[in-house]
Amino acid sequence: MKTIKPYLQGKVLVPLLMQIALIVYVISALQLAPPVVKGLLSESSFPFFIFLIATPAAIKQLYDGIKAVKKEIGEKAEVVHQKKSIKPFLTVLVMAVFVALFDILGFTVLAPLYVFAFMLIFDDKPQHIVRKIIYSLIIGVLVYIMYVIAFDIRFPQIWR
Repeated sequence: MKTIKPYLQGKVLVPLLMQIALIVYVISALQLAPPVVKGLLSESSFPFFIFLIATPAAIKQLYDGIKAVKKEIGEKAEVVHQKKSIKPFLTVLVMAVFVALFDILGFTVLAPLYVFAFMLIFDDKPQHIVRKIIYSLIIGVLVYIMYVIAFDIRFPQIWR
């Protein structure tokens, strides 16, 4: 009888969770607005393009992870367990919280918090918090300007 336990490794779970997060992300975005309105791209087109680009990558990583686990099982090699990182889980969690709170808090509040959360997650030595807050605010403003000026996408009043 086969067991599922060997497949509960990061190389299988992370791509699987990323694919689930991508699906939730695109469904939530498409519920907000259609990707094309009156022949122009709307605000939900960006998540749709992210979904189209990231889904094949996540599926390929999932396939490679499953293949690697099958190879390990076939070789009956002793699996060397390394210290597991919580960063992939935190990444998915931050993305899910961003999508869930977007309707409530809007882009202006969430964008800097989103960037700040990723800075904290991927910084191995958390320091210079004030600098990270400033960078988060600058990035949030630049992304907003990019959407409004470069892409000519107007956010509904609630998202500002």
